Amino acid sequence: MVTLRRILCLSCATALLAPAAAVRAASARDGTTAPAGTGHSTASIRSNPPAIALPTVRVGGNIRPATVPQASASVSRQDMLRVQPNEPYAILTGVPGVFFQNDGTPALSVSIRGMQDFGRVNVMIDGARQNFQESGHGANGSVYVDPALLAGLDVRRGTVSTGDGAGATGGVMNLHTLDVGDIVETGKRYGVTARALGGTNNYDGSGMIGAADRINRWISIGAAFSMRSSGDYEDGNGDRVAHTFQRLQSGLFKIDITPGADQSLRLGTVIYHNQFGVGSEGIATADTVQNNTGNIEYRYTPKGNPLVALHVKGYVVSTGMTNYTPSFQGVTMAAADRTRYGLTTLGFEADNNSRLLAGPIRIALDYGGEYYHDQVTTTDQTGYTGATPSGGRAVGGAFTQATLGWKIVDLTGAIRYDTYHLSGGGTNEASGFTQVPAGRFHVGRGADAASPKVTLAVHPTPGLQVYANYGLGFRPPATTETLYSGSHPGLGFLKFIPNPALEPERTYGWEAGSKFHFRDVLSAHDSVEFNGDYFDTRIRNYIGQTLVTGAPAPGSYIPTMGYFFQNMPGNTRTSGFEGQIRYESALVFASLSYTNTTTKLPMMDYTGYDQLVTTPPRSVMAATLGFHLLQDRLTLGVRSRAGSETRGQPSAETGMAQVRPGYVIFDLFGSYQMTKRLQIFASADNVANRAYYADALSSIPNQGLAVMAGLNFALSR
Repeated sequence: MVTLRRILCLSCATALLAPAAAVRAASARDGTTAPAGTGHSTASIRSNPPAIALPTVRVGGNIRPATVPQASASVSRQDMLRVQPNEPYAILTGVPGVFFQNDGTPALSVSIRGMQDFGRVNVMIDGARQNFQESGHGANGSVYVDPALLAGLDVRRGTVSTGDGAGATGGVMNLHTLDVGDIVETGKRYGVTARALGGTNNYDGSGMIGAADRINRWISIGAAFSMRSSGDYEDGNGDRVAHTFQRLQSGLFKIDITPGADQSLRLGTVIYHNQFGVGSEGIATADTVQNNTGNIEYRYTPKGNPLVALHVKGYVVSTGMTNYTPSFQGVTMAAADRTRYGLTTLGFEADNNSRLLAGPIRIALDYGGEYYHDQVTTTDQTGYTGATPSGGRAVGGAFTQATLGWKIVDLTGAIRYDTYHLSGGGTNEASGFTQVPAGRFHVGRGADAASPKVTLAVHPTPGLQVYANYGLGFRPPATTETLYSGSHPGLGFLKFIPNPALEPERTYGWEAGSKFHFRDVLSAHDSVEFNGDYFDTRIRNYIGQTLVTGAPAPGSYIPTMGYFFQNMPGNTRTSGFEGQIRYESALVFASLSYTNTTTKLPMMDYTGYDQLVTTPPRSVMAATLGFHLLQDRLTLGVRSRAGSETRGQPSAETGMAQVRPGYVIFDLFGSYQMTKRLQIFASADNVANRAYYADALSSIPNQGLAVMAGLNFALSR
C-alpha cells in the first residue's frame, strides 16, 4: 500500500498548504513581495514558465462555514433531568437509530443501525474511547458510566470521515459528564448541586453532590461524587430477578484553564467503581468493575483567523473487571472460578479546521489524524482465559475533508486512511478448523485501507436541509475475534478456536435525509425541529461466530465442538428509517422518535445462544408529552416506549429461534420547583407493571413498576 500512503500524504499536505498558498496568491495580486528568506528572487521567478492563473481567494473572519450533514442526535442535561434516568440504557430512550442490549448488568452495550460489539460503535466518555469487552453470554462491548454524572450525549450514525471515526462503522457516541458550566450558572463564581433519590422495587437509594469554582478569569475547577445501592428487582410478574443488584460509587474532577480568549485547556478524570450481579443464562455471577478515564483537551481558535481552529486531545482509559462464578454447570464441574480482565486504552487525536472564500465559493477544510492502542490482559486461576484473550491492537488513521458551498448547495468530499496491527497468542486445543495447528501459537497481523465519502446537501430555505451521502468504512478485527482459544469452563469438549486469517470488515453505505428547525410556528418563541433519514449499508467480510463439530478426543465419546470467528461470504446488510420530531413552547413540550431497522446475514450466525447479535427490534418508538404549568414551576409528563416482536437467529440443531413479543410501556414523570434552589421530582416507570423483554438478545426480563422520588438542589453565587 505504498502508493496509497503517498496519495494520502499528498492529499493531507495539499490541505495543509492550501491556505498558505491562497494567502501568497492574494498578496501577489496586492503587489506585496514574498517574505525574506524564501529563497526566491524576482529574477529566478521570471525565468520560470508563466504561472497558471488561479481564482482570487479571500480570507475573512466572518465566513459562514459550509456544513456537512450526517444523521445525528443530541440529548441535553435538561432532557435527562425531565425523566430522571436511573439506568444507563434509559438515557438512550428516544434516540433514533440507537438501541441497547439488556443483560441485567449496569453495562451500556450500544447498537446503532443494528451494528454493535467489538468497536463497530465508538462509545466515548468525554472523548475517550471505551473499548472494554468481556466474552460471555452477553454483549461483546461494555461501557460503564454513572447516569447521575452525565450532562448529555451526542450521536453520529453511520461512518464518520473525520475525528473519532477510526474503526467505527456503525457510528460514534460521546457521553459528556458534568463540567463547571453545568454546576455554576453563567456569570456566577461558584456553585453547588446535589441530588437524592429513593424508590420502590428494591431500589435502596442514590445520591450525588457536585461543586465548582471559577477561581479567577483563567482557571476553574469542578468535582462531583455519586453513590447508589439497589437490590434484585422484580419483573412485571412480581418475580424477583436474581443477581441484578448494584453497589456503585463514582466521581469526577475537572480543571479548565483559559489563558486567553482564543485558547482553552481542559483536564479531567472520571472514576467508576461498581459491584453487581449478572443473572443472564441462569448462571450466578458477581462482577467488580473499576473504570478510570483521564483526558486532556486543548483548543486554539485565534480571533480573526479563519484558517486555524486547532483541536488536540489525549486520553487514557483503564478498565478492570473481576468476575467470580461459583460453579459452571455442564457435563463436568469446574472449580470456583475467578477471572480478572484488564484493558488499557491510550489514544491521541489532532485536527484543524480552515475556512476560506474563493469568489462565491465557501470552503471548509477539516484535516488531522488519530491513534489509539488497546492492551488486553486476562488472568484466571483455573486457566480458562481464552474466551477473552490477552493481546494488543493499535489502530491509527489520517483524514482530509473538503466542503465547497455555493448558494444553497454544499458538496463535500472526504477520504480517510486507516491502518491497524494486532499481536498476541495462546494455545489452540482443536486443530483442523482454521489454519492454526494445535499447540502454542502467536499472531502478528495488520492491514490498511482508504475510505472515501461524498455528501451533497441542499438548503432550499432557511432552516431546511436535504442531503445524501455515500461512503466506505473499515473495521479491523478485535483481539478476541482473532485470538479466541482454549476451552469453555466446565465443558472440556467445547473449544474456542483462533483465526488469525480474519480480514477487516468493509462497509459500503448510502444515506438520504432531511433536517429542519423553525421558530415561532404555533406561538411566539416556540420551536419545532425534525431530522430523519433512510440508510442502506452493505458489510463485506462481516465477522460472525461459527459452530463446528469434529471427532471426539482420544478416550472420549463426546464429539469435539468448537466456536471460531470467521468472515461471512457475501454481503451482510442493514437498512431502515430513523427519525425524530420535537416541539417546544412555553406551555408544551413533545417529541416522537421512530426507528425501523432490518438486518440480514448471508448465512447463519451460530453464536451458540440461538441469537443473532445484530438484531434489535424491527420497529422501536418513543413518544413524550409534557406541560409547563404554574409559571414554569410545575412540569408534568408522560412517556411511551414501544418495540416490535424480535426473533433471534434459528438454531443450527433445531431450526427454532428465540422469539420475544412486542411491548408498549408507559412512564410518568413530574417535578415542582419549590424555590429557586430546591426542586422535588417523582417518576413511575412501567406504570402498567408489564412483564417484557427488550429484545431477543435480552436473557432476563426488564423491571416492573418502579416509583422514584427525590430532591434536586442547585446554588450559584
